[in-house]
Amino acid sequence: MSGYSYQNFQCDKELLYTHLLNLRKLEHPEQLLDRLHRLFIEGKDYPDPDISVALNRIVLSSWGQQEFSLILNRCCYILMNYWWSYLGHQETAFELVELFRTAPSTPASFVATQRLRELVKLFHHSDQYAELKHRVDAAETVLPPETDQNQPIKSLVPRYPYLYPHCLMNWDSSDLGHQVMSQLQVKKEQQFEQDLHRYTTQLLRPQRMTEAKPILEMRNPTLLTNQQLELSIRKFAGKAEGSKTYRELAQQFVSSSRQAPSYRVVKQQMYEYLTTSIQHSACPDYGKHHFNRWLVNQLETTLPQNDTLRPNSFLMVQTCGQLIDRLIANPKQQPNHHGVFVDLTTNLGATFTIGLLLKIMLLCREAKSNLLAVKSYLAKRFAIVLKHYETKVRGETEWLVACLENLMVAFGIHFGQADYSWVNLV
Repeated sequence: MSGYSYQNFQCDKELLYTHLLNLRKLEHPEQLLDRLHRLFIEGKDYPDPDISVALNRIVLSSWGQQEFSLILNRCCYILMNYWWSYLGHQETAFELVELFRTAPSTPASFVATQRLRELVKLFHHSDQYAELKHRVDAAETVLPPETDQNQPIKSLVPRYPYLYPHCLMNWDSSDLGHQVMSQLQVKKEQQFEQDLHRYTTQLLRPQRMTEAKPILEMRNPTLLTNQQLELSIRKFAGKAEGSKTYRELAQQFVSSSRQAPSYRVVKQQMYEYLTTSIQHSACPDYGKHHFNRWLVNQLETTLPQNDTLRPNSFLMVQTCGQLIDRLIANPKQQPNHHGVFVDLTTNLGATFTIGLLLKIMLLCREAKSNLLAVKSYLAKRFAIVLKHYETKVRGETEWLVACLENLMVAFGIHFGQADYSWVNLV
């Protein structure tokens, strides 16, 4: 196409986007699905010839192969986000994703049509399409039980709403996209919290079961076994260490830290606060081998320029953030720190490890904004770890799956609305 510049290419892209932005407000989603089938799958008989011509120029251009998946991906999000946010048509979004699995009904008659179909096939196998699929899967009301040990761990992302902002927004940075994802995250978190509380009631209070609903007929909302789930619930909702819950332990630490003469003393107290957990674990000598020395080093090298200052909430949040950063380290950039985390999880278990992270988070509970910020940061760190292992299958990363599941339970208990105070009594 002689004379077709990159500026022309950009103009054709914007023409396509504007066309869909206008149509999504005018036509029913089913009508738009039919349009997209004609435009992208068949490549013919589209009712707006100017759009067909622009698309042909795009696919035949020297930038077509490199950018087409991104273009088609944005077209999908333009429609999906609007359908979800304003129309509540989640099922149509699923149909849109499935549309790109369908084959054309007739052979291609033109070079542009043939090229379009080749690029659509490439899109179907792209990272962008995979994330679209994960997003519509996340919107499913009931997720299927995951029993296949050979499935890639990335396919489990829809199970964990706290990962959505970090794992399902890579190709969609629009304001509406963030709004939709936030709505979906809240909805899925609330659903899990309800399912978890109902299942916990049946699991720990079997005498309250009705004859019509025996516990074996109720589905465990996690991938943990009933025994593992009960341990997790009792740990996060009940007495964590001795006679105190995690909330009580954190409150006790925060109260005592206010009296500390300096930030250095607070870090020393934090060391005792965290290593006490190991003393109450199934392996009380674990810390003596390596972890305690590692923890001392992390605390000593955290904001040392502030050691002589009086402690304050800002320093506490910064300290908790840096500890999380090193405990849930990037496996590529900080392999030694990541090795500490894997070793901790392998030896003391996922429930203990998440409990340790929960103790750190709850030190920021005085200000809700601080607590939510640390919670979000922890989720982001786990998203980075999952990204590193995304091509591994579940059977190779059970330790990570166990951590993700325990984190869901901990978040559901500590950030949800359900009452778990009765767990201490049964």
